[in-house]
Amino acid sequence: MLCSGCREDTVAAGEDICARCLPAADPSAPAASHPATVGASQQAASDPAASPPAAADTRVRAPQAPPAPGLRPVVQAPVAPGPLSVLRSPVGLGHAVSVLLLLVAVGEIAAAVAALNLRRLMDLATVGYSEEDAELADRLLLITSVFQVALYVATVVVFIVWFHRVRSNADVFAPGTLERGRGWAIGGWFVPVAGLWIPRGIAVEVWRASRTDPFAPDRHEPHTLVNVWWVGFVVATVFTRYADRAYDDAGTTEQIISAVDRLLVGNGLQIVAAVLAVLFVRRLTHMQHTNASKRAGRTVAV
Repeated sequence: MLCSGCREDTVAAGEDICARCLPAADPSAPAASHPATVGASQQAASDPAASPPAAADTRVRAPQAPPAPGLRPVVQAPVAPGPLSVLRSPVGLGHAVSVLLLLVAVGEIAAAVAALNLRRLMDLATVGYSEEDAELADRLLLITSVFQVALYVATVVVFIVWFHRVRSNADVFAPGTLERGRGWAIGGWFVPVAGLWIPRGIAVEVWRASRTDPFAPDRHEPHTLVNVWWVGFVVATVFTRYADRAYDDAGTTEQIISAVDRLLVGNGLQIVAAVLAVLFVRRLTHMQHTNASKRAGRTVAV
């Protein structure tokens, strides 16, 4: 019959509990080993290699997930470099700008001649002047104005292209020393009000980078010419706009004569500014050309 305790082992007739369950019913009885446990112990004794280690490893190990198939270690790509800096010769553009600036000076001389002719007619207003003289004065003013506008547009375009090139070359001569990016060499001219000083700051930085020693103090090849050129440019620009407005608002003979006198002063300032600009362009172009000659293998002439 089955044991009334575990309902697994059989017991002899007249007994209702097996020897394995007897200790639970009677604590004073000796414990009996379960047959499965006894078999495992005997197997371990007969096979030492299958015996567990004497001291168990009680360290807690974090579970490690198996690597996903097809994945590779993540490698951080290097930071992408900035715009590629290559030396490009500014000599050709420098010559073109110099020629255009000299033509601007010639245009200012022509405009001054036309203004003087108009002033002569205004002086003769009290005694009268012929219709032919008035038409000639108007024609001269119109021709010189068209000539000046065409020259100014061409000069501005070529000058800004040259200015952007020397700014780009400065990144090769002294990388990391210029505060404003290359785009400011173009856009800085068109910023309202701030355009009166942003290009000058870029020109100073380019001048420093183009010296024989870009990292020398400012007394080494000082940028005096940059300051003189920029003062002449700003003064001539501001005064010419003032003179043009005065001439447009003039109504009487006296007002026209006064406005023409201001136009003549503006013509003189523009001539001086053009000559200073030629000196600045030629000097900076020469500096970069000389510096690039030391890096002849890296210079790309265009």
